[in-house]
Amino acid sequence: MSISFLKCDKIDKAKWNQAVAASLYPTLFADYDFLSVASPEWCALIKGDYEYIMPLPVRSKMHISYIFTPFQFSRLGIFSKNKITAEIVREFFQAIPSNFKQIDLRLNQYNPSEKIASESIQLVSYSLNLKASYTELYKNFRQNTKRNIKAAEKENLHITSDLSLRDIVLLYKENRGKTKKFKIKGKDYRLFLKIATFAQERGFLELVGIKDGENNLLAGAAFLHDYSTAWFWFSGRDNRFANKRAMFFLINEYIKKYQKTSKILDFDGSMNENIARFYTGFGATRYSFPMLYFSRHFYLHKLVAFYKTVRGL
Repeated sequence: MSISFLKCDKIDKAKWNQAVAASLYPTLFADYDFLSVASPEWCALIKGDYEYIMPLPVRSKMHISYIFTPFQFSRLGIFSKNKITAEIVREFFQAIPSNFKQIDLRLNQYNPSEKIASESIQLVSYSLNLKASYTELYKNFRQNTKRNIKAAEKENLHITSDLSLRDIVLLYKENRGKTKKFKIKGKDYRLFLKIATFAQERGFLELVGIKDGENNLLAGAAFLHDYSTAWFWFSGRDNRFANKRAMFFLINEYIKKYQKTSKILDFDGSMNENIARFYTGFGATRYSFPMLYFSRHFYLHKLVAFYKTVRGL
């Protein structure tokens, strides 16, 4: 089967979405409409009659076209109901048109990367299967996490759904967003609000906030319900109330709510050791997935190498 390159307006939407839903890794991030909101000019590689598909979100800057992972798109890559081999991954990589000079694309854990090792890096995330009862899940919490939960439960905190996406974004921007080494750009915040609103209008988004007895919003999170995965997609907390441990309270209450379900809670990162420690404190398991990060401009090779060094990859 040959691989075809198509722009989104030439793609059979029904066949595309059927291929995503039937794949080994179905996800909203590869949904036709979701992609169109995030990247209106997206393209794709398609092998056979949609047996294997690979979305390619595109952007251009200074007349240079490049492939990028839209902000807060957790996974993309190759999708198929059939096994995806390292050879297929390499074949798709080589089929990306040469006019795309930079490739910055997250794949998924069903895309083996050994054949593209020099053109990719490994990212990590942490996931927790919620099929067990809360009592059983709690047994796997670390002692430090249990102590923080108990401390939070003494602070007269309560769950609320009375908050907006903008409230959560503002919590992040005014706190961790000011200290993060790699600053999030205004256009990325706007893109997140756009795609998150799209998800919310279709019932895929759950907003959770934590308030104290004085009605202060201490923390908030947006969970994306994506087939069997619940992504801890975007969150923020007010550092002024850090001693109340609101985020420990939030995650614990979420686990209580979805205990004994088929959901997988995916924390969506992180390469930051402190954040990773927070996730593993709830019993989450570490796993890796590849990301294509490659430049066809010789003068960008050093920047790619620098990026890998900074990320510790």
